[in-house]
Amino acid sequence: MKKLYNALNKLYGVMMFVSFFGGFVPVVPFIVALIIGGETGEKISLFLYKQYYPWVIALAALAVVVGLLAMYIGKQQGLSVKKISGDSAKK
Repeated sequence: MKKLYNALNKLYGVMMFVSFFGGFVPVVPFIVALIIGGETGEKISLFLYKQYYPWVIALAALAVVVGLLAMYIGKQQGLSVKKISGDSAKK
C-alpha cells in the first residue's frame, strides 16, 4: 500500500504541476490575439477557449481525483480538527 500511495502522490504532483502551468501558457497567445485583434485574434482566443482549456481543466480535475485517492489509501486527513498530542505538538 505504501508503494501505491507514493506512486499516486507523485502522479498527483506531476499532474497538478502540468495543469497549473498549463493555465499560464495561453497568456502569451491571448496577448498576441489582443494585439492582432480582428478575426485572427478572435480565432486564436476561441481556439484557446474551446480546444486548449478543456484539456487543462480535465487534467486538473483528474489530478484532484488522484490526490484524493492517494489521501484515502494513505489514510491521511487533509482537513481535520484533531488535537495533536505529545511531543509532536511542541515541534
